[in-house]
Amino acid sequence: MKTTVELDEKKLNRIMKLTGIRTRKEAINFALTEAERIAKRNKVLSQDFYLQEKGPIVDPAYDVLELREKELPGK
Repeated sequence: MKTTVELDEKKLNRIMKLTGIRTRKEAINFALTEAERIAKRNKVLSQDFYLQEKGPIVDPAYDVLELREKELPGK
């Protein structure tokens, strides 16, 4: 799809230089892909870490330090 937009030329050139991308089209597609990836990651990270029906995924009584202590030789 062809679209006409005004871009910050200096920023575009810096991105192309930093990434090694050779064309403006590739740089814009790269920027859109990265923006999408970051938005998806932020959405996942903003969600609660619970199963809707079953409560916490990790048992609140789970004590990793206690389990490690039991695994030490001679214990």
